Amino acid sequence: MCGVSGIHRRANNEVDHALLQKMADSMLHRGPDGSGFLQLPGIGFAFRRLSIIDLEGGDQPIAGCNGGVIVQGNGEIYNFRELRRELEGLGHRFSTNSDVEAIVHGYEEWGVDVVHHLNGMFAFAIWDSSRQRLVVARDHLGIKPLYYRETSDGVRFGSEMRAILTDPTLSRELDHDALRLFLHFGYTPSPHTLVKGVKKLAPGHLFISDESGLKVTRYWDPQPQIDEDITLDEATEEYQRLVAEAVKRQMVSDVPIGILLSGGVDSAMILEAASNEGGQQLQTFTVGFEDQFDHDESDDAAETAQLLGAEHHKITLAESDFGSVVEQTLWHLEEPVLSQSTFAYHLMTREVRRHLKVVLTGQGADEPWAGYDRYIGERYGGAARMLFRSSAMQVASNKLPMGPRLGRAAASLGEADPVKRFAAIHQVFSPEEIRATARGDLLNSDATAEDAIRYWQAPVSHLDQFSQLLHVDTRMSLPDDLLLYGDKLSMSNSVEARVPFLDIELMKFVETLPPSFKLRGRTGKYVHKRAAERALPREIVRRPKKGFATPVDKWFAQNFAPALERAVLGEGSLCLEILDRSVLSNLINDHVSGKQNHRRQLTTLLSLELAGRQLLGQSESSDIAEPFLNSGAFS
Repeated sequence: MCGVSGIHRRANNEVDHALLQKMADSMLHRGPDGSGFLQLPGIGFAFRRLSIIDLEGGDQPIAGCNGGVIVQGNGEIYNFRELRRELEGLGHRFSTNSDVEAIVHGYEEWGVDVVHHLNGMFAFAIWDSSRQRLVVARDHLGIKPLYYRETSDGVRFGSEMRAILTDPTLSRELDHDALRLFLHFGYTPSPHTLVKGVKKLAPGHLFISDESGLKVTRYWDPQPQIDEDITLDEATEEYQRLVAEAVKRQMVSDVPIGILLSGGVDSAMILEAASNEGGQQLQTFTVGFEDQFDHDESDDAAETAQLLGAEHHKITLAESDFGSVVEQTLWHLEEPVLSQSTFAYHLMTREVRRHLKVVLTGQGADEPWAGYDRYIGERYGGAARMLFRSSAMQVASNKLPMGPRLGRAAASLGEADPVKRFAAIHQVFSPEEIRATARGDLLNSDATAEDAIRYWQAPVSHLDQFSQLLHVDTRMSLPDDLLLYGDKLSMSNSVEARVPFLDIELMKFVETLPPSFKLRGRTGKYVHKRAAERALPREIVRRPKKGFATPVDKWFAQNFAPALERAVLGEGSLCLEILDRSVLSNLINDHVSGKQNHRRQLTTLLSLELAGRQLLGQSESSDIAEPFLNSGAFS
């Protein structure tokens, strides 16, 4: 796990080493164990290393057989040993024991098709001197981030945006199309970012930069066919086998590995499979909250650790900690996201770093397996949609008071087109609310959530609409929200977080299963849970799902309210430049009074205000959370 960055300047123009040094320094947290540079005519690499595999010999960049191909990579290639044996059989000679070296020799053998041979989480850059081209790729499901900015003479790229933005000559303007999409989704879907000109390489994509320009290609475009012949028992057994293999693969490391543990079955399955690999006692980590909170899973997690023989660590987040955690979290996230779990996740991985460098997590088991309530409506909503589209129901729904979840359900039930319905399911602010609230250039944006969704939905339009939604969510909200904060906030503490449920071989199998194997009745993750019942103690399996949540909506309505209002409505507010003051004020007042729970909207606005102000160069990291630290809300 590392930080990659660099500059390609066409026509062999020289790359400034001082700028490369600044790029590397900006990502020190991603790789405190070392740095590495490449500087040749037209190309410069700046690398930070967190040493996990080949601690002594795995420094990067790494050259291939004749020195004409050079790679730097972030992440882990879990099948590197198998690739190494295959490539050695083809005549390649390795100089290190690093997993990343398999990429450069694979490129020498297969060209850009090397991506089809990799099982891992990765963002890598290859300089091919014979072709004078730069090849940059992101892993199949977007576990590792990669940003780039095309310039008049080439391209700059990095694991984080700050590496690109270290150059003071580059402008920092707000991208209003990206902003419109963020207000809809609560995250910014790839390839967009809030900074105009800076793009996020989408999952399963690569780009090539050479003298002809920059070309982005989708290299992984699966069009799965549903296996209607497989039985439940066959699917459960095969899934168990693939999970065990994925965990075994992802335990490859030259340093100890721990587990991020919730109270549910997902991370418990990871712990159980990891425990079966033997070796030393595993360490587990969870976060709890100082005050009573219905979604606090820390006691359940401690019981899971005890039942499965792990050494457990609990981290407690108090309301009084929130001010400092906000500052650190938003600075490292760079991009705004809706999820309130970010603050607790940052605190938890900070504790992990006191013990370990690597953890396995249970992320990635919900979107492919229909683990959220929204999938129930999509699976069984056909008849309800026909009823809802009747004129009488439309009139009634417009008059009934609705909370946010019911409002989204009503909007989606009234829509026959699947792409428009998927957009309604995910909306934080509806298109109508954005139009009514927007000011200035935001009013002129014609970006739509439907276009963003259709890009991922089109290749699987042959599938049933339920399977289409799972496919889209696995490639949009998962990488651009949950996986983004999982990477940024674990790496903020120099911790590598691995996600076995997103092993590429495992995912290829899961996406061929029939809808009834994923959602049966109201039971989501059906085969996943059947596998858990076979592997785990009954005490774990029978617990009700709580989800990784935080009591932020309660804090917003109580002590946190003055700080929130000052951030969003205060002098110099980014939100006030683009959104109507009265609408923002009403959202805060209604939430504080208990009239409506606007947790999603307020978290979206807070994240936009703090992260956006930093991205656009309006605040330094030391003062982006000044409204919270100095408001007296936590004294």
